[in-house]
Amino acid sequence: MSEASERFVVGLAGPELTKEERALYGKEPPFGFLLFSRNLVSPRQAAELIAELRALAALSPLLFVDQEGGTVDRLGPLVGCPFPSASRAAEAGSDRVHENAFLMGRACRLLGFDVDLAPCVDLGLPKAGEDILAGRTFGFHVEDVVVGAMVFLHGLARAGVASCLKHFPGLGRGKVDSHLELPVVEADAADLMVIDLLPFLRLSGMTDAVLVSHAAYPGLEPDGLPATFSRAIVALLRGTVGFDGVAISDDLNMGALPGTLPERAARAAAAGLDLLILSRPDGAYEEAVALLRGETREGENPGGTGRLAELRRRCHAAPRTAFSDEAWLRLAENVRTFTELIARPRPPRENAG
Repeated sequence: MSEASERFVVGLAGPELTKEERALYGKEPPFGFLLFSRNLVSPRQAAELIAELRALAALSPLLFVDQEGGTVDRLGPLVGCPFPSASRAAEAGSDRVHENAFLMGRACRLLGFDVDLAPCVDLGLPKAGEDILAGRTFGFHVEDVVVGAMVFLHGLARAGVASCLKHFPGLGRGKVDSHLELPVVEADAADLMVIDLLPFLRLSGMTDAVLVSHAAYPGLEPDGLPATFSRAIVALLRGTVGFDGVAISDDLNMGALPGTLPERAARAAAAGLDLLILSRPDGAYEEAVALLRGETREGENPGGTGRLAELRRRCHAAPRTAFSDEAWLRLAENVRTFTELIARPRPPRENAG
């Protein structure tokens, strides 16, 4: 990559750019910014912050958000009512999954976001994904996950928002939270290939990015490395799955990984990941950029520059609606109507004959 800083997606400390952040990210522009609830106080404030971030560098950064609904709902508080979770929308039917994604996508575009780090295509397995992921999955069975994610992807695309499948190669068997410690998925390679990886295989051609998990998979990586640091698992994504879009690390601030933030970034980059997320750089960004710059070799990540350029091109080409209070109020009313509808029980289906 020509610029090491272009390998990063970073978070901000609060709802306004600090003087230090403005100077740092003006000097070393990241590829994008990932905003969280701590950064989003009101619709207008969010839209103005995003506009300011876009103007930081000559090459406009992309804006990312982690918006799934349910327990991962950054935009619901701005709308005034929560977006349904993946599992709740799936219970109400595929049409509701699609509409939920479309409305979340409309909120993203109106504020100025380019990429939603969704959907989650892990399996909701009992006493594992079902509990740890808490409603973030579309179901227990592979086909339910594939169908749910497919219509979710259609909804986001209809709204003009780029998508990201997660968490490769599957967190549905993980029994601990990777925010806190390293999950170890003890399934063998055959089970992982024919079950957990199937949603990625079926949907890789429909998404813009894939996010790689902070879990260990001894059946796929004998050295026990987290997937984030594993050349073998990234090669599986590129080879067997055949994914040619942007590969993203999960948040490098999470507790599953060893080492300092710069060391984590360097290991994830060396494994072949295109983008590295630092939700809280905490003063480590410049060191991480310098470490990548010093270790980068020609050909280390073939195709990475082109993949990032293509994602930026597609996002910048997507239609954008200028923010207005009136447009946001109309959207909020649509969301309220939808959430009231989804709260109603579906009528029983009548059998023919």
